[in-house]
This record gives sequence, C-alpha cells and structure tokens, in this order.
Amino acid sequence: MYLTRSLVSEACEAWGLARLDYVGRTIMSELATNAVVHAVEGHEIQAWVTLLDGAVEFRVWDPSHAPPVVPDADVEAEGGRGLMMVRLLATGGCGYRHIGSGRGKVVWARLAL
Repeated sequence: MYLTRSLVSEACEAWGLARLDYVGRTIMSELATNAVVHAVEGHEIQAWVTLLDGAVEFRVWDPSHAPPVVPDADVEAEGGRGLMMVRLLATGGCGYRHIGSGRGKVVWARLAL
C-alpha cells in the first residue's frame, strides 16, 4: 500500500492540498487494501488520484465483478471497517461502477475541496 499512499502524498503536494494528505492516504489505503483482499487472486490493481472541479477523487480498479460490501461490523472483529470508514471520510461521496465487457470495477471516493 506504500505506492498508493505515496501517489496521494505526491498529488496533494503538487496541487497545494497538503491539508488533504492524511485523509486522502487513509481513503486510498482502504480502497486499495479492499481490492487486494477481495479481488481475483494473481491480478494487479490500479489506482488513480484526480483533481476535479471541487474535489479530489481517489479510484481503485480491480478485475473482480463483485460489488464492494460494507459488512455489519462486529465490535470484536479485527477488520471489516475499511469501507465504512471511507464512507465517513469521503466528504464528496463514494461509490463504484462496473467496467463494460466484464473488465472488473472501479471503486471511488471523493474529498470535497
């Protein structure tokens, strides 16, 4: 996840948005971790950070067709809270979309500027 966090830090610095660095790295790390854990084994993921009009968007692609699921968090569980945390942090919204022709999905989250 180091590379995805570095991508966010470099983008935030280049755009003069250092105030979004920590939250952005947290969001991207959770999206990427979820993709690695739940995606098709042996396949790569891809990550992007994009400056939009009024938001910074974090996207992760993986080859799985399964939609992201926010499980009911068990207070004793060590995991299962990543997407819930992304929903809470993503001040500009979050979601996913399937890529046509069975090429997986992109999960995204935005931080409003």
